[in-house]
Amino acid sequence: MIVIIAVIVGVFFAIQIFSLWSILKHKSNKIKKRDTFPKVSLLLAARNEEDLILRSLESINALNYPKDKLEILIGNDASTDGTYQLVQDFIVDKPHFKLFQIDKTVGKGRGKANVLGQLAHHANGEFYFVTDVDVKLPENWIIALLQEFTEGVGLVSGTTKCERAGLFATLQGIDWLHFMGYIKAFANAGIGCTSVGNNMAVRAKAYWETGGYEKIDFSITEDYKLFKEVTQRGWEWRTIISEDSLGLAWYIPDISEMLHQRKRWLIGAKELPFNWKSMIILYGLFVPCLILLLWINPELAMSMWFIKFILQSLFIYMLCITVERKPFSFLHLCFYEFYVLLNTAATAIFYWLPIKSVWKGREYNKEYLQDSKTNSKS
Repeated sequence: MIVIIAVIVGVFFAIQIFSLWSILKHKSNKIKKRDTFPKVSLLLAARNEEDLILRSLESINALNYPKDKLEILIGNDASTDGTYQLVQDFIVDKPHFKLFQIDKTVGKGRGKANVLGQLAHHANGEFYFVTDVDVKLPENWIIALLQEFTEGVGLVSGTTKCERAGLFATLQGIDWLHFMGYIKAFANAGIGCTSVGNNMAVRAKAYWETGGYEKIDFSITEDYKLFKEVTQRGWEWRTIISEDSLGLAWYIPDISEMLHQRKRWLIGAKELPFNWKSMIILYGLFVPCLILLLWINPELAMSMWFIKFILQSLFIYMLCITVERKPFSFLHLCFYEFYVLLNTAATAIFYWLPIKSVWKGREYNKEYLQDSKTNSKS
């Protein structure tokens, strides 16, 4: 038992130290002056987003990119609220914005993947940029991601964190930045995980080599599926973290909705490669190991917990500095330690409960998700 605990704790700390070192040596690419501006398409899926759609559209409209080289394609995914009318009113005098009604599924696409897949057929850009309605974009977002597309690069992801508000929102913001930081830390070592579905861009040529979302086997985490399909075809990828690539997501207001989100992520995580699955499992086992260690050697267990808190807090602090944001307070970092414990336990329990995954008012049941070859051919 002691040997198993020692191995799990040792590997866990090795990952923490490596991640901190990776971020410490990271240098963000500053925005460079551009002489040419390729045509780009921004694809936005919207379903029942009347509370946040204007926040999203205003940040998109403020993007620092020539309007004649930018098209924004919005897919209204069978919204049952006022989303469609709000978008229509906003874009009435903006010809580079286009709104499409998405009222059917095409091929293997479901949910957001279905919307993006259909919008891509209307896109004329050399690069497709993808974000979510709940994300507020920085004005240099397109240029920041675009400059990473050197020869052979097919997909680029930015970083997203929740916007600060009350305590619950702030803790979500720390959580997002914390785990996005792991993705970037390992990306620095050439170890890929996924793309960031609410903050990414894909080269049109690379996207269509996959056949598009209507040809890609459906996953509830469509961003990982696209990342896998693009990289399997020999394209390189980039993950960046900087002020100009940092999207600010609106926080989830209640625990129930957050648990459904986490369940959706865990369902998608089942498709991750073995190394990332192992890391997720290892992270989940760390706390149970410390609890067991408390019975054997309380002083050692508390020392390990303190070291974990220090490494974790330093990592989050450096991530804040990297994206040029005010660091979180010590009190928030203390609250976050308990938030992680409770959130991890609640997510694990909720994942195994016989409750279907619901997102944006849509139930992802077997009938909706089924991959029908007959439908794909029709």
